[in-house]
Amino acid sequence: MNKRAVLVLGPVLAASFFCESALSKPNHTTKYTYYTVSGNTPGAIYSALVKRGPRVGGVKAYAATTAVSSQSGQLIPGKLCSLDDYRFKIDFTIKLPKLRNEAALKGATRSDWKKFASFLKTHEETHRSIWLSCAAALESKVKSIKTTSCAELNEKSTRLWEQMRVSCAKKQDAFDVAEQARLLRHPFVRLVLSKGAKTATALAIPD
Repeated sequence: MNKRAVLVLGPVLAASFFCESALSKPNHTTKYTYYTVSGNTPGAIYSALVKRGPRVGGVKAYAATTAVSSQSGQLIPGKLCSLDDYRFKIDFTIKLPKLRNEAALKGATRSDWKKFASFLKTHEETHRSIWLSCAAALESKVKSIKTTSCAELNEKSTRLWEQMRVSCAKKQDAFDVAEQARLLRHPFVRLVLSKGAKTATALAIPD
């Protein structure tokens, strides 16, 4: 085992999505949770972010969005099978860092940290928006299914759901890739990189 872990900036902004199924534009709730970090310098704060932050797909992250869906309804057989009283809901949890003593930061460091925390929140909320957009598109496709067989409707909707999961995950990944340039230009990250980082793409953090 390596005694040092290299944290690549590329994958540290990430979201994960766990869902039973999705057939309708969902109602949704969002809960914000926080993990506490401490430090009064950019380097100390960053080390705390890496050590205490969530893991997404086994990768250390600054923040994370998870979502769990639930659904209810009834398949009604007839000339055409229909979905009756369908309800679909997604409950999001967005996990963000919270600095223990923000007042201890001085000048530009405090301002840059506040901007960075805001950047992370906006990033995770965009992941949420992408999933909701994917779910809305799925709803439209499922509602266009015309079949006399409820078993076939269920089978086709399940297949569409699996296709959506793949395509939406690609959209999430593309969003993360597009965000990396902004991340590296962020004043707080630039402060960290200026304090001895050997590369602009990765930081070595004590394991």
